[in-house]
Amino acid sequence: MTQFSPSLEPEARLARLARQLDRERQARAQAEAIAEKGLRDLYENQQWLALLQRVTDGANRSTRLTDAMRMALEEICAKTGWAFGNALLVSEEGTLAVGADIWFAEGEGSLLPFVEATRTIAVGPGEGMAGDVLSRGQASWHLDLANEAGCERCTLAVQSGFTAGFAIPVLIRSELVAILEFFSRTPIRVDEQMQSTLHQIGVQLGYVAERERNRAALLHEARHDALTGLGNRKHLAELAAGALTRHWQTGSRLALLAIDLDGFKAINDSLGHHAGDTVLVATARRLERCIGQVLRPLQDRGSSLPLVARVGGDEFVVLVEDAPSADFLNHFAENLHEVLAQPINVDGGQAELAAAIGIAVCIRDRPTIDQLLRDADLAMYEAKSRGRSQTVIFSSELGEATRQRRILEAELKEAIHKCQFVLHYQPIVALDDGHHVVGYEALVRWQHPSKGLLHPGEFIEIAEECGLITFLGGWILEEACRAAARLAELYPRKPLRFISVNVAAPQFLASNFADRVRKTLMRTGVTPEQIRLEITESVAIADPDRTAAVLQQVREWGVQTSLDDFGTGYSSLSYLKQLPFDTLKIDRSFVNDLQSDKSQSIVQAIMDLARSIDLKVVAEGIETAGQGDTLAKLGCGYAQGYWFGRPSPENEAFAS
Repeated sequence: MTQFSPSLEPEARLARLARQLDRERQARAQAEAIAEKGLRDLYENQQWLALLQRVTDGANRSTRLTDAMRMALEEICAKTGWAFGNALLVSEEGTLAVGADIWFAEGEGSLLPFVEATRTIAVGPGEGMAGDVLSRGQASWHLDLANEAGCERCTLAVQSGFTAGFAIPVLIRSELVAILEFFSRTPIRVDEQMQSTLHQIGVQLGYVAERERNRAALLHEARHDALTGLGNRKHLAELAAGALTRHWQTGSRLALLAIDLDGFKAINDSLGHHAGDTVLVATARRLERCIGQVLRPLQDRGSSLPLVARVGGDEFVVLVEDAPSADFLNHFAENLHEVLAQPINVDGGQAELAAAIGIAVCIRDRPTIDQLLRDADLAMYEAKSRGRSQTVIFSSELGEATRQRRILEAELKEAIHKCQFVLHYQPIVALDDGHHVVGYEALVRWQHPSKGLLHPGEFIEIAEECGLITFLGGWILEEACRAAARLAELYPRKPLRFISVNVAAPQFLASNFADRVRKTLMRTGVTPEQIRLEITESVAIADPDRTAAVLQQVREWGVQTSLDDFGTGYSSLSYLKQLPFDTLKIDRSFVNDLQSDKSQSIVQAIMDLARSIDLKVVAEGIETAGQGDTLAKLGCGYAQGYWFGRPSPENEAFAS
């Protein structure tokens, strides 16, 4: 601090004070600048972190790399103001990066020439920014595009108004799978936070690419037989769908050959499953070679290479497009017989087999793959009945049952249109409280105009196969809800009785199932607690996460849920704990055999399990008093069956 000196002239003292004030102002300004820079840096870091969080969230929701990259381009350009972003996919060999037609452009009109040149660009190692990433697997920064010598792409970028650009890798560990590149009209200031964030974005996109690759591998496994490597039934159905479309368009001859090995079971039983597996693999290779030799001329004419699939234990199917004639198919079948009859070396010995071959030919009509397979199977079983190494082509005589089934399909469509269905209701009673009725199961009946009242077993399977089950299931749910509302009005002073509705697999698996339930509840005015949805075990665990979400949603509205046919499929206790059911329904197969200790033990185990996770239990198929008494002693709370009441129309069922 300056001390006052009276010897100094006033002017000198003023000058000295002025200098001191100036230094203090400069110090304050410097301190404020440092603080402001710190705040700016903090804000900028927070913005980069927020960008990383948004991209990470989007990547976690994405199942495809292309979708994730499109999202990342938009987020990055929106945050930074960079005018253009583009994505390239790297070839499996890692020698080429190709435009994926995924891009973001600010003001597309002015950038149209650059966009068009970029969408399908292909670059090799060292060619521009993407080529630099392709060579080194690291980010490439080009902060002065105007001075990039020999870079044709950079020249085009400058002509489009860009001054700087860079590219970042998308890696699965150390494997380069994609490249993101960006161009800016203003200079880019590269700092550590930016580089770190963009690197992490590349890592997150790499996770998406890895998940997609793993999913593709799983899908391949899902479409191919693990033992033989042949396509499986699912793969056959997918390829056959395309073949059927081409058949409809061109009228070409399409054929399915169903092949079943005679003598395979004896080999499996006598020599063991390892020997059986050896035979199946050898058979698969022989079928492929025979296809290549005999059917190659078809491919030379432009037809698809015939597919051979394994659809069962020792069952194979060959799909042939553009088959010239029935004689050609018979000739092909004879070649198959010759090849398959040759001995196979198994564990030091030889196994001899024969085959039964059934052929279904599609010429003019419009069958489904299931119909073709059924026709081929019918012909194959006829071939087996005629002896070893026989071939039968499906005929109208063999297809009479199929024809009748198609008639029923047409009648079923008309029945839905004309509302020929009715619901019958079977009572569900409380075993531990005087057998009083607590609810009903709604069971559909078809009032056929000429055949009378048909039960579900006579038409439900057909409804599922021809895609009508969703419409029928929707009608059943709505009619049951209306009946439940009428039931509540009929007995306003009694406890609410529920109505249990069976939900078909296609109906439940529809993406809008929960919304349909909600709209039906609102439209009918039923109390949600009166409705119980029954889902079969196989449907429930097909996609347990989705099942849990859908069931939880309808339960929030008050609707009850029940797991039907419990114990008849492939139950998993871990799934059962996760799925929000209110009730387990014991299949009638256990009830029918209640006199055996084994069945009683199984039922008791189900009771104990249900009790441990707070589930009610309903047993179905009770036909005697003894069955009901036994179930009550085992702790079963509820039951239904002919002993308590047969399914009957609404006015009769609700009268008690």
